[in-house]
Amino acid sequence: MNASDPINALLNYGYAILESMVRKDINTIGLDVSIGYLHEIDHSKHPLVYDLQELFRCVVDYSVIELLETKLNKSDFITTENYHVRLKPDTAKLLIEKIKNNFNQRYEFKNKQHTLENIMFENIRELSKYISGNSKHLEFSIPDIAIKRNDNSQVRDKIMSIDPEKRKELEINKSTLWYQQKKIKEGKTIKIYNKTRERIE
Repeated sequence: MNASDPINALLNYGYAILESMVRKDINTIGLDVSIGYLHEIDHSKHPLVYDLQELFRCVVDYSVIELLETKLNKSDFITTENYHVRLKPDTAKLLIEKIKNNFNQRYEFKNKQHTLENIMFENIRELSKYISGNSKHLEFSIPDIAIKRNDNSQVRDKIMSIDPEKRKELEINKSTLWYQQKKIKEGKTIKIYNKTRERIE
């Protein structure tokens, strides 16, 4: 829990958000958080919460990666006198927004489009039906998380290597190239249109 570096501090904070979301759904459905399956059963702990949050931990991981790509600085974190790293309020808000956006993405679930947050709730409800005997089968249905980016390190390196003459040869707009190179230098993601990709590859 006491992170010694920014990445683990972000992950800890993100997992705490996920834990609270799962706990809310479990309480809404009416399951006992103290009875789990993967984690140790202890009435002073809540193993069912820890079990179910494992299903959606990747959403937090992806959100942290997205935030790290905006090129955070040491100034975005606080180091305590015990050398534990904490998020500054603005950094925490940015992470919360990333996680919120990713859980609001829609995926196909039971032949309809649902937010990932709603899919998480429905999976926990399926567990409840199975435990209560209202369903004979239990199968968690988790969609693959869509990674919304079309750039990679090789493409970014090629864009950074384009000089003025090469730009003219490739017929790439001057301002477009400048803007993309600026975003790459800042560590941000860039959107590459198919026409541009065809020209540089």
